[in-house]
Amino acid sequence: MDLNRIKEELLKKKAEILDSLSKQNTDDLNEKSGVEDTADIVATELTRETLYKLSQAERETLFLIDIALKKIENGTYGICEECGEPIGEKRLEAIPWVRLCIKCSQNEETIKSFSNRNDDVSYYHIIPDTTFTEDEDNKNFSG
Repeated sequence: MDLNRIKEELLKKKAEILDSLSKQNTDDLNEKSGVEDTADIVATELTRETLYKLSQAERETLFLIDIALKKIENGTYGICEECGEPIGEKRLEAIPWVRLCIKCSQNEETIKSFSNRNDDVSYYHIIPDTTFTEDEDNKNFSG
């Protein structure tokens, strides 16, 4: 594995992200404020929200790139953070800032999938919707 080439790729990607973020910030500052109708306001807000999400993803990638660069410096690059096994070279070539091997990455995705599914579960009502008087309740139990 050619660490110098990987380091160059990481630095190139980092420069691209920083350039993109600075352009977004400049565009935000240059945005003109004027009379806008409701549709323009909605479109502007949707665009801002999309840019915010994009820049969040870029910021996360930037963070992971910095970690990968530090790992190259200290000799731990290419080692899975979860299991300690080597990460495949093809995986590292595809995503040089990757932190986990394929197996651990799949395990993490499975866990996220289950936790997201549990958030959507609607729980059964423990207390019945109808209330009985004590006499009606006794009739139901006695037969």
